[in-house]
Amino acid sequence: MTKPTAVLLCPGRGSYGKDELGFLARTLRPGPVAEALAACDAWRQEQSRPTLSSIDGAETFRPGLHLEGQNAAELIFFGTLAHAERLRERYEIVAVAGNSLGWYTALPAAGALDPTAGWRLVATMAALQQQVAGGQVLMTTVGDDWQANLPLRVAVDAVVRALQDRGDEWFCDYSILLGGHVVLAGTEAAVRELLTRLPKVRVGDREFPFRLAGHGPFHTRLCASTAQQATTMLADLPIGMPQCHLIDGFGNVHTPWSADPRALLDYTTNAQVLETFDFTACVRAAMREFAPDVLLCAGPGSSLRAPVGHAVLAEGWRGLRDKQALFASGVVATE
Repeated sequence: MTKPTAVLLCPGRGSYGKDELGFLARTLRPGPVAEALAACDAWRQEQSRPTLSSIDGAETFRPGLHLEGQNAAELIFFGTLAHAERLRERYEIVAVAGNSLGWYTALPAAGALDPTAGWRLVATMAALQQQVAGGQVLMTTVGDDWQANLPLRVAVDAVVRALQDRGDEWFCDYSILLGGHVVLAGTEAAVRELLTRLPKVRVGDREFPFRLAGHGPFHTRLCASTAQQATTMLADLPIGMPQCHLIDGFGNVHTPWSADPRALLDYTTNAQVLETFDFTACVRAAMREFAPDVLLCAGPGSSLRAPVGHAVLAEGWRGLRDKQALFASGVVATE
């Protein structure tokens, strides 16, 4: 039987929550990912840090433990890679993309890195990013129907531009374009102002805006020192040609026969760190370039389901313009 085609979408920070406890233990199978996790656990023991396996196996979810920057990044990285292995049994993965941290996972998921080198990338970037002061705020620009609210988007943009005009102390910018959501990042002063000045909106059971716990000012110029250090520390990262198509945070497609590993490494340690991550463009590229049967949102969690759905409706992909019709179609899958 022919497998349905899929573009695999790897989640970023915030996708491992209390409902995901035990995700690694439930999902992992023997193989390269399990071997990389074992190496990670051994290294953590040497550093007198809790192993990822023990964190994943905790009886209760502890925000101070599970959302700590390096712990969260590595839990998500290994969880997604383990899930991707299982998803490949049921789907033909024609391309891979990721949201923010998910780009680091997309590299080994597409075969451009081995899992152990991918873990090194994730651990290095998570440690460097913890040194940067500031944070992220999640805001929405859609309603309950997942349709764009243009006046709301204009209001959000006005707040951002007003803060940018006040100088470096209130620096903020668009960090991630996330379907109908936007992630804004900036200094501590800017984050406080954003939470005060952005319009208050309720969509479903969520109230916006809110601060993303444990997140730094990712994908902005505030991370210049991170990019500089990463370029040096990861200069020998063994990135190779991807084995399937790879979509970056600008929506560019890197093919198995024409990708430049040097350009992938440079993007990973520089532009991806410093410039807005356009996950919406990733989803558009997935739809337009590959026309898969399914846009497949990997775990842990289902945090990408809504942003991918927003992008599908905005595109009118396969004639889908209605939220309920989108749910019925099954073109956005979380398994």
